[in-house]
Amino acid sequence: MIWRNQDLFMNPFKMHYKTKVMLGEGSEVVDTEEQYAEERDGMVHTYSVTAGYVFADSHTTEEFIGEQALADLDLYLAKLQSAQTVGTEEINGVSATVVTGILDGKDMADSGEEWADIREGKVDADASIKLWITEDGYVLRHEIDATALMNGMRSGADPEAEPVDDWSYGEYVEQMTYGDFNAVPDFEIPAEVLEAA
Repeated sequence: MIWRNQDLFMNPFKMHYKTKVMLGEGSEVVDTEEQYAEERDGMVHTYSVTAGYVFADSHTTEEFIGEQALADLDLYLAKLQSAQTVGTEEINGVSATVVTGILDGKDMADSGEEWADIREGKVDADASIKLWITEDGYVLRHEIDATALMNGMRSGADPEAEPVDDWSYGEYVEQMTYGDFNAVPDFEIPAEVLEAA
């Protein structure tokens, strides 16, 4: 189980997230990671803090922002098929309409490297998606069940390779909750992180 809390600013781009890896809900934390990113001089400069070490890198703004969750969310909304309204729920005290649908594997094939196995014909699988959308159009949460897709990638990644084992994902679900729109507290990249880079 991977837990992540992310603060995000746009124009100019700035991001901070903390990640915890756990063996299951409520279990001990087995790994942590923290990352800062800041847009400067037409580039996004990143600083990843892992096991006490700082790893710095730079990316073009378009390249880096295109890899972020908000870019994925725009993609999901554009590619959503068979959408159905299934009810309403509250997320952090805000009412939202719940919409379900399908992300067709073939339709997603040209959407990025994570879909490369579909593009190359190694996997043919769909993913079901659920969205919680407010009355004024904000997405408060998205949830993707990609179990079939991930199992297809495992078995189809290299058809000629000898299988290493016979395990499969019992469930592979990604859920992200959004909040504090236009109200995220500002932050600065710590001096010790910048100095260590």
